[in-house]
Amino acid sequence: EIWKTAAVPRVRFFFWLVMHGRCWTAERRHRHGLQDSNACIICDQIPETMDHLILGCPFSKEVGSILLAKLQLQEVMIVQEERVLEWWLRTRKLLHKQLRKGFDSLFFLVGWSIWKEWDARTFNGTSAAPSCLALLIQEEANEWCLAGYRHLLPLLALM
Repeated sequence: EIWKTAAVPRVRFFFWLVMHGRCWTAERRHRHGLQDSNACIICDQIPETMDHLILGCPFSKEVGSILLAKLQLQEVMIVQEERVLEWWLRTRKLLHKQLRKGFDSLFFLVGWSIWKEWDARTFNGTSAAPSCLALLIQEEANEWCLAGYRHLLPLLALM
């Protein structure tokens, strides 16, 4: 399903890495003895895994809830932390068939954007508020539409 998703190739590759547990999160670096703590750099609450960063972190949940509220898709809100692949495949089935391709692309874009935010916090010491990141995601989704990813249009029309 990852390779069928209409998204920028680097974003699909990123999600392939996510699904195979190959991203260098704090938990992975800690497991390999490269750092002392495995705590999430964003929330500092629990071990930083990709499942936590994309679905379980309070910051990510807030970004997701802002976007899902704009899309009037509150019924697919993230309630508990679970595996990214399982949540994505289960949630997409809850949506009308016409919205699934756009939802897949938007979900990949959100995950990619959260990873870039993590990167900025980890290596640059900068941070954005959840509302700012949600706005940046919406703007990048518009750019993806201009680049030919037209299946996002029905979702963006709801925003």
